[in-house]
Amino acid sequence: MTATPNRNYRFGIGVSLVLASFLAALGLIAVCTPNLGWGVVALVTLALWVGVPLLVLLLLAWVRYMVRERGHVPGRVHALMFLPTVLALLIVPLGHAPHSDVDTATGGSRAAIAETHINLSGNALWLDTSPYASTYSGAGPDLPMNGQTPERFVAFHRYPNAQSDADSAFPYDNARLKPGIEHYHYGAPPGGTGTRLPLLRRQPYPDTAALTRVWGTSGGPDIVHLYYHYAGHVEVAPALARLAGATEYELERSRVEGLVQFRTHNYGAAPIVRLEINGATLDIGDDAIAPIAASPAACTASNHATGVALLNLDQPLQVRWQTAAAPQEWHSARVQVPAFRQPQPLDGQSTLQRVLLYVLPDGTLAAERYVEVLTGDSRHAIKATGLPANAAAYATCGSANATYGEDAPAPLAD
Repeated sequence: MTATPNRNYRFGIGVSLVLASFLAALGLIAVCTPNLGWGVVALVTLALWVGVPLLVLLLLAWVRYMVRERGHVPGRVHALMFLPTVLALLIVPLGHAPHSDVDTATGGSRAAIAETHINLSGNALWLDTSPYASTYSGAGPDLPMNGQTPERFVAFHRYPNAQSDADSAFPYDNARLKPGIEHYHYGAPPGGTGTRLPLLRRQPYPDTAALTRVWGTSGGPDIVHLYYHYAGHVEVAPALARLAGATEYELERSRVEGLVQFRTHNYGAAPIVRLEINGATLDIGDDAIAPIAASPAACTASNHATGVALLNLDQPLQVRWQTAAAPQEWHSARVQVPAFRQPQPLDGQSTLQRVLLYVLPDGTLAAERYVEVLTGDSRHAIKATGLPANAAAYATCGSANATYGEDAPAPLAD
């Protein structure tokens, strides 16, 4: 009996076919699932944890064959070991190309709209997730939204599709809420009908002209739409989204004037669910700013980033906030952010200003300013104005330098 030509290479060819089939399956899921959203993270994770080991095994088999045959491996074997994988990798770019052409021709937008919903109504809410919504896990949001836990927010991205483009049902246009939208339409619960409430717009969109050049051609800084659901109405406030690590890294070197990154230590009695500074709403994240227990309790919330804003820190800040305990009541205070006693910047000092706000039990505020001083690509020191005197009695979590934890760089004297 004559042996098959590929018999001596069947292990490598088998690994190649398994790898190609696996990558093809992931590619087809990516192409055929409309608006996959954060589900792409799961696909990338699978590709790394399964695809990479298979690729390594394939390369080892190929090297073994090359050594065994002294480089005289038939061309058909090379093709069978690598061509299926290459073809599988082409599924995603080839599959998305027709969609891009259609979107361009029809004027449709596939841009994801970031929404965060804060339920201050006390009622269970069926949020509008049409036509498609995706949380960070890739699944849809868990509905209804609980009205008894206002400190827990619901964050997701909403996507348009061809039908919503055709009937103009999607409420956004070019990542902005359309003019004339005056009501928030809730989804329908099982067996019921949807309701609507007046939708109020409290703030304009942030002026991002000074920031666009930092993002290059990616479309500018991200905007998140914050929806505050009260018993009789809904308020929407667009805000600059909190900075991702890579974006923060670029901004530290960008020389953008007036951009301030905030963190907040809440020493009040209730979680803070809404925060405004000089009339601009801050993106405080996916949950409320939890209260920090008084000393001698351990620090529990020292690292709560609370958004960015374009501000002049030489002027006092007017701060307003609402809490989960009294969501209809505004608390307000003015605070002067201290200036560095050494006004000249140090070599490598970041231009991204940082402010740590201290919300104190008596309803007053204190503030600490700090910046990072960099050496090349690494942080090596913090320049800070120090723990404010009126916050010292409550500062369970310490000063700004303590927010860096065990990896805190050396503090520099102001």
